[in-house]
Amino acid sequence: MAIKANTITLSDLLKMNPENGNFLQSHRMFLSSADAWGALIKDLVLALGIERAKRFLLRYGYQCGRHEALMLKDKFNWENKKEWIMGGVTMHGLSGRTTSVPIKVDIDTKNQKLDVEGFWNDSYEAQQYLQQFSIHSEPVCYFLEGYASGYCSTSLGKKVVFKEVECIGKGDPHCHFVGKTLDLWGDEISPELVDYEREDIRDELDQAHKRIERQSEILKRGNLLSNQLTEIVLQGKGLDSIAQTLGRSLKCGIVISNKDFETLSEYGDILDYSLKNIIENKENLDSLDQAKVNEMLKQQTTTIQLNFLKEQGFSHYPLITPIIVQNRVYGYISIIKNSKEMEELESSFAERAANICALHILNEKTAIDTEQRMKGELLDEVLQKPNLDSNITKKLSFLGYKINKPHYVFIFNLQNQSFDFQKDEFVNDEKELIMNILRKYSSSIAGENILISHSFGQIQALISVDLLKACNKSEEKFGISILKEVKRKLPSAQLLIGISNICPSIHRTHEGYKQAKKALEIAQINKLQQQVFLFSAIGHISILLDARNPQELENYADNILGSIYDYDIQKSSELLKTLYFYLNNECNLHKTARILNLSIGGMRYRLANLKERFNIDMMDSTTRREVQMALDIYVAFGKLPDILLEQGEDTMDH
Repeated sequence: MAIKANTITLSDLLKMNPENGNFLQSHRMFLSSADAWGALIKDLVLALGIERAKRFLLRYGYQCGRHEALMLKDKFNWENKKEWIMGGVTMHGLSGRTTSVPIKVDIDTKNQKLDVEGFWNDSYEAQQYLQQFSIHSEPVCYFLEGYASGYCSTSLGKKVVFKEVECIGKGDPHCHFVGKTLDLWGDEISPELVDYEREDIRDELDQAHKRIERQSEILKRGNLLSNQLTEIVLQGKGLDSIAQTLGRSLKCGIVISNKDFETLSEYGDILDYSLKNIIENKENLDSLDQAKVNEMLKQQTTTIQLNFLKEQGFSHYPLITPIIVQNRVYGYISIIKNSKEMEELESSFAERAANICALHILNEKTAIDTEQRMKGELLDEVLQKPNLDSNITKKLSFLGYKINKPHYVFIFNLQNQSFDFQKDEFVNDEKELIMNILRKYSSSIAGENILISHSFGQIQALISVDLLKACNKSEEKFGISILKEVKRKLPSAQLLIGISNICPSIHRTHEGYKQAKKALEIAQINKLQQQVFLFSAIGHISILLDARNPQELENYADNILGSIYDYDIQKSSELLKTLYFYLNNECNLHKTARILNLSIGGMRYRLANLKERFNIDMMDSTTRREVQMALDIYVAFGKLPDILLEQGEDTMDH
């Protein structure tokens, strides 16, 4: 009688014989516990590694499926070939391996076509894996995949591959499989085919042994390199020694770059490699590669190899590892080869060297930070105290600062939306950049030290007149050059700079500090957004600034001239301009008319308009004094149009 797959029972399969054992046809069978299988999986994974254990289990499952398909073919009088194929589903359940629940069954035995999909419920293999190991990154029902592939390939007469797409072993809610013939899979399944190739377990063990020996050799060399690199740091040697030691160990070119991709140290044959050159020419890379480079360099925390560079005209395949100090990238180590293949030890050694570089940088950074903090605390005392005692001046002399030389007080104010300056990484980057620029100027000129201190979102510095002369810059141009350099490296930076009048000696620094602060106050409410502001530009109203709040002065000027200011904007008139030049020319009607290209009648009309519309009578001496003061405040606060100031300069030239 013809039989269907779903009617088979365990008693149909086994012939019980206590003396000779259990038999399926002429093949001896035995029962085994799931826990024993779990122990086998554990031993295989620990001995071979997960990838080789996977290949072994897939091949073992494939052979089991093939053998059972052949045995079942002759055991029963199948209703048709499709029922023989579906017998594999029944065998899963009867053997206790899993309950197979198909949700799609498309089997055409005549044309040898198979396309099935379903779930493996209560997979013993996934459950045992989770008892031995934590959740894996991919499905783990390797035996079930292999068994289904072997059974269906044998019964259909054409190569079939099953693939698990979801698995409880990787944290999914169920084990979900898809099975197809190779022609239906196409290229999607080609990487899995190698896992079914016959390979003896002895070969796997031999490869595992060789791998362990290789790892042991890497460990030995790694420990030796670590000891050598640690010795470099303990002896106080620098990045050159680190690059040399790493290059000799790997027999490769080595480049150590800073966080701006500029080369700090190099060793060996580095070909035409330059990380800075790669960054500057990244527009030559396609969009995918640009994204890869940008992401790697912005938030890099692991080693990466830029294999595509060879295709873009570069002559190398760099392996780049970040140097990370206190969770921030401070630079990069690049291993330079003209071969695409990188050995395992090269990546490992680069990471060890990066850690040693980080330790070296941290040591230097700590020493510099300690020295700069001491200098900063000293400068804070100098700025805050009106009268300096002899101890402070002695300390300044010991630090090499010329206390009797004239200097300026610069205050760099970081305009940022965040109020938590201590935790704001952008502000910290900006502060560090400004201080490094100032130190660069200081180190480039012999005998000219710059004292720097910082607090919250502000940096204070004493800049000597001699240093400005050596740079061939005025105090204003010096501030502008720093502003431009900061903007070039941090385009979104918002920086204001206040500069004092010249301080003849260190004893006048407190006064200069107050002047620089006043200049900053004006800069912060400056309507023209002037970013470098000199106290000397404030003029005689500086006396009032010492006694009053800048906002009060602006309110005073607005009370007198505010309505005229608004009228000029709305009507495009030039009444403020007229007042400015009229007063600057000692109320000379003819002279002012010539400068403004007006007729005498036009000048008289404007003065009459001011009197009638705004109650500004320029014949009254009190009114003239008030208007003059208000205009001076507007000039200091940057509220007069640029053209007015330019013409004012032309008048002075004449």
